[in-house]
Amino acid sequence: MERLDEVRAFIEFDCAHGRYIEPAERMEAVRERLFDVLHTYSPGVIVKAGLGCGKLLEELAGESDAYIVVVEPSLKAIMDFIGRCEPSIRERVRFINGEFHDFPIDYYKADLLVCVDYLDIFDSSRSLDEFKRALRFEGILFLCTVVLDNGDTDGIYDEYAHSVFPLHNDYYLEDDLRTFLELKEFRFIKGSVLKFRKELKKETAHFKGHFGDVSETAVCALLREHEEIMRRLYGMDDDGRVDEPYMIGCFMRNKPS
Repeated sequence: MERLDEVRAFIEFDCAHGRYIEPAERMEAVRERLFDVLHTYSPGVIVKAGLGCGKLLEELAGESDAYIVVVEPSLKAIMDFIGRCEPSIRERVRFINGEFHDFPIDYYKADLLVCVDYLDIFDSSRSLDEFKRALRFEGILFLCTVVLDNGDTDGIYDEYAHSVFPLHNDYYLEDDLRTFLELKEFRFIKGSVLKFRKELKKETAHFKGHFGDVSETAVCALLREHEEIMRRLYGMDDDGRVDEPYMIGCFMRNKPS
């Protein structure tokens, strides 16, 4: 199976469970900051990279009069959402079945590009190049993604993510992500890193339910090996709950001098 097919299959699985992409426990914080961006910049054209569960899209469409386009890799996810959403949403939003490495949006079309929880599933460098191409100069990238604690220079939390999620690429250290975006010609405007409590046992079971070959024994051994770091940096307790750092950031595409 090609990687893109595997990504589509996982998106469809996760949409039915809502645990990894746009989970409910983070949506209030994401929504609040996204609406602040809407009211500050009043974008005329919004592109959402990834449909997610659809709840954030529905609220976005209800809050803004902008022309909204969603680029989603899974055609099934699109059709399922269209089948259950309100007619007013179907009339307002345009859907494109496409991927992020070859983003099907023309140059300089988006005033605001929203990407929530998809960046680590795709090649982040290629995706950001495509997002930059699609955004007009001084357009806004609203990006939400898990990051590593700045003290986790060995990427221990990344090791955990790789052990349970075969499609995972790398998370960035918080400071490194900002630097990487600056190199991609995105200027940090505002944002913050929040921490959300996550139960690693439930997350491991979630991935095992889809991929099947996730070794819970190996995951436990990894967490025991790095217990000191996981407790100190991520607040891991005896039940395997951690405080996961999550960046909600607003970045502006630089205008050439």
